[in-house]
Amino acid sequence: MSCRKQLFPLLNTEENVMFYLLIVVVVAAALVAASTLVLFPWLAQEGILFTKVNEGTVKGIVRGDSFDRFVMSFAEYHLNDPSKSWYETKNHADWEVVYHGRDNDDRYDDRPRLLKHLGLYWVGWPWANSVYVYEFEWNETYTDKATGKEKVLSRAESTDFIYVSDFTYAIVTDSAETKDRLPTDELTLVTVAIRNPYRALFSGEDWMRRITAAINRHVRTFVGEKDFQDLISTKNQKEFSEPVIKLNGELPDDVPGKLPRGLQGRYGVEIRTADLQTIELSGDTKKQDQEATTAEYVARQAAKATILKGQAEAKVIEMKGAKEAKALATRLKVIKQHGNEGIVLAGYDAIQESSKNPGSTIIWANNPLSALAGLLKPEKPDVKGE
Repeated sequence: MSCRKQLFPLLNTEENVMFYLLIVVVVAAALVAASTLVLFPWLAQEGILFTKVNEGTVKGIVRGDSFDRFVMSFAEYHLNDPSKSWYETKNHADWEVVYHGRDNDDRYDDRPRLLKHLGLYWVGWPWANSVYVYEFEWNETYTDKATGKEKVLSRAESTDFIYVSDFTYAIVTDSAETKDRLPTDELTLVTVAIRNPYRALFSGEDWMRRITAAINRHVRTFVGEKDFQDLISTKNQKEFSEPVIKLNGELPDDVPGKLPRGLQGRYGVEIRTADLQTIELSGDTKKQDQEATTAEYVARQAAKATILKGQAEAKVIEMKGAKEAKALATRLKVIKQHGNEGIVLAGYDAIQESSKNPGSTIIWANNPLSALAGLLKPEKPDVKGE
């Protein structure tokens, strides 16, 4: 007993016992809080008990092989969840994404405060519930750093979420034939928003394939009504995009008078924008067109060079002619003024000029300028008084 008192002298009073208990409680709470801040996010990353949902996305929660519910993070929007107090039966379908405005987010977020603080959502006990994972294939565009051009990236991977905010996908249409029978490839960029994740994920059909098929059908029709030159010169995007937007409310294979209809009604998908980004000739036709265009350019450049060369040569001839004419006029003036002496002087001048050319040999038999002596009489000076 005396040994115990020496080791724990402060445990002799009730106040000191309570003090130590308080310390133990505080330390335990700190450890629990620290472990919570570390453990909960790690569990959420693994999809155990909790999950993290990025802004603008929704995740499905399944119980075994059956759908259970959705969890969504999307500011100013909520899901029309049948299990919630805000559920509406008249104006909105089950699990429809509903706009509620900027100031009502807290009303539609009934998570515990700790989960709100950590940005986590409750999944359920791991032996019962899990996050729904599915295979998804889609195309995106990215900018090639080397060329600065837009490239298409095809992706196929397992994913556990779906976008409810706007997201842009690339639709590639191969070998669409123009009115003048030329095969072309088109790239269409569509901005899509999921308006009902249940219909998108659990309707029994791949919503991305349905969008791709519907847009490819429209592109082929659009391209087939125009010649290639008219197609690549068109600037009216509205002519292309309006029929695509109308697919939200009606699809070609809708059953008349039967609901639901269109992409939005049948698959919970809304196409927000559609832009025909590029139009190019396909395969060998593209290669032949590029070769023809290159040949045409080279021919134009060669013709331009020939014209410039001819113009330069003509200019040189013109300049030579002008110089020779001036020199001849000077010689004739000298001959006219000085008679035979002027003819001889002009002859020497001509000989000197001709001798400048390499390999030239001057042979002067009879002075060819002597014949001009009789034709050109020297001018007599005007002497007054005679």
